[in-house]
Amino acid sequence: MTTDPGLHDQPGDLPPELRPLRDGDPHRIGPYRVVGLLGEGGMGVVYGALDAQDRCIAVKVIHDRFAADPRFRARFAEEAELMRRVGGLCTAAVHASDTGAERPWLATDFVAGRTLREHVEENGPLTGAMLLAFAAGTAEALQAVHAAGVVHCDLKPANVILSPAGPKVLDFGIAHLVTAGPTGEVFGSPGWVSPERLAGGEGAPAADMFAWGGMVAFAATGRAPFGTGPGAELLRRTRDDEPDLDGVPAELLPVVARALAKDPVERPTAEAAFQAVLALSDAEATAEAHSLSADGFRPDPVRRLQDLLAHRWTGIDASWHQPARWVAAAAAAGAVAAQSGAGVVGGAAATGATTALGTTTATGATGVASGAATATGAAASGGLVKGIAIAAAAVVTAGAVATGGYFAAGALAARDGNGGAAAPSAAPTTPQGAVAHAVDLVLAADGFEIVHVGRLTAESATAQAPAGVSPDDYVWMTETTWRHSYDATAPEPAFESLVTGNEFGDRYVRVGDDLMYRDEFLQSEWLTNPEQVGGVPVDPDDYTPEAALTQLRAISESDDVAVRGSEARDGVPTTRFTGTFALTEIVDPATGEEGVTDAPFELWLTEDGLPLRLEYTGTDTEHEVDYLGFEPASIDAPAPGALPAGSCGTATTQNGMVVEIDSQASELECEEAVGIATAYFNGDAVMPPGGGGSGGFATVNGEWTCGWATVGAIETTPAGERIGGCTFDADPSRGDIVFLKTG
Repeated sequence: MTTDPGLHDQPGDLPPELRPLRDGDPHRIGPYRVVGLLGEGGMGVVYGALDAQDRCIAVKVIHDRFAADPRFRARFAEEAELMRRVGGLCTAAVHASDTGAERPWLATDFVAGRTLREHVEENGPLTGAMLLAFAAGTAEALQAVHAAGVVHCDLKPANVILSPAGPKVLDFGIAHLVTAGPTGEVFGSPGWVSPERLAGGEGAPAADMFAWGGMVAFAATGRAPFGTGPGAELLRRTRDDEPDLDGVPAELLPVVARALAKDPVERPTAEAAFQAVLALSDAEATAEAHSLSADGFRPDPVRRLQDLLAHRWTGIDASWHQPARWVAAAAAAGAVAAQSGAGVVGGAAATGATTALGTTTATGATGVASGAATATGAAASGGLVKGIAIAAAAVVTAGAVATGGYFAAGALAARDGNGGAAAPSAAPTTPQGAVAHAVDLVLAADGFEIVHVGRLTAESATAQAPAGVSPDDYVWMTETTWRHSYDATAPEPAFESLVTGNEFGDRYVRVGDDLMYRDEFLQSEWLTNPEQVGGVPVDPDDYTPEAALTQLRAISESDDVAVRGSEARDGVPTTRFTGTFALTEIVDPATGEEGVTDAPFELWLTEDGLPLRLEYTGTDTEHEVDYLGFEPASIDAPAPGALPAGSCGTATTQNGMVVEIDSQASELECEEAVGIATAYFNGDAVMPPGGGGSGGFATVNGEWTCGWATVGAIETTPAGERIGGCTFDADPSRGDIVFLKTG
């Protein structure tokens, strides 16, 4: 596959859903003529194209740097295979792919329409036969997905398009095979992920049905079943609270309530839900819509759904999408390309497919992995494991916002010889000196609370939002908040960074030389001094009071700082400063590559010389930093000695097998964890009446119940995976001693 840069001087009357091609964009991808740009994310580009029959097609092309990664290429090929397997009336068809090309690509239907979320926000909930058609269509799509042995894993209102032909389930960016089993990772969107998946269970079809029930409730009421708010709170409600189903029509309520049951066994299958909703639509439909076939039998379910959509699916306006304009634009672009020698991606080695899948132009997938952070460095990597290409655009951008230069630079503030804050500098005589003095005052205070919000600029959101996602929604999806708290009066000064976004939450607490981490999104156990989180190295110096003041320190060192006068800010007398400073940003979330840009800023200092507010703009992001107070902050975290010990070494069983012991239990030293495991392996444990059963269960010291897998299961378990463990009987929430298979 080759790509030759070319000029694309396209006419200005492109279809509204397309943006002009840029220098270097291809004019042809495999057999498809490229018309314009649909969307772009950190991993790839989605082009609008035409096939030989002038049908509108969405073609996803992977960026060069990811195409060069064998693991990424293999995952993309797996995604294409998953998509190829899926059929269904209410999914989008896959037309072709070339996963072996120099830049792999995948071609699917272009689906014109608004997402369910956008439609409901603009027009209100669905009602009557439209609601039934939506519920039936999405259940039919899931039936097709599950019949192919696939689980969607991220069904939500933003991943369903309401097209004139019916609802279309999109975005298989984190889908996986049902037979793949549990991965140890949890992916999805807060408020839509099922309770059993939050507890670490596998992504089974029942998990999709939980999301389906919530999505139908949203379509019927305009409200998410577990409300809105921070991700951690949505997860708590999903686990503990009953869904809000007030306003769901009485006839739909039973099947929706069953789908939202906490116990996956109680939920209907997609096929059962599809049949149940069809039965309701039959009761409401006219005789014309669902007449008996000539032989006296009722048509098959898909035919009945086709009839329902044909007669009752109304009021969806996609008149803005005019295929004829694509054809005209393609002709004009082709003439320009012929003159300029525009590039070609791929060749004739495409793999055709006639089955269906979620199109690649949907919103970004939420790749939130258990224990994965998105707070520091190349923070987006926590979402890159499963969210492929454009499906992961929001995660990639969220990572870019999450760094924004905030943690990229090292700690710069001076410290005294005893490790405390340096004394405030003398009264400043220059603008830079005033800012340096403000930094010193903050570090000399008894503590502080700082809240920093970063988001995409409106211009960047407009340019980067995937097709089907409004710029405003994309800004919201990628917004990240950092709350920094400091208590200098504690016996050992404590610093905390709580980093939250639309679909993640990470808490770091620094006490003395110890750094503790917890995934707030998944309510994970605390870890102490982690070397990496989510595959990203952790630098403890990123979690200090000095690091929280990085931007202020950079402003104090800038040559471009000016005083603009006195003004009241939020009723507080202040002095306003403006200028630019050197902002270190992550320019490539995939590699963690950093770059420096001149960032314009506005800063307000109080009459006492303390900072009140800072606003600045990076390459693609805008930031607001509020300095809320300078008193000791309340920081709630366990003492480092009470945290899980992590890997504790090995123990040997009676038959000579070497097992790695990992302590995830709080207040348990490694030596004790290994001793408990060794006692179990050596038979120094009490089995329950009747024997230990298939799990070999036995109790050690009257406190720890241990068990492990059968010999056959252990033989097929990969090295490093769990094969058993021990639980503290009096308090299972304390955490486990884990047995891991060695190589």
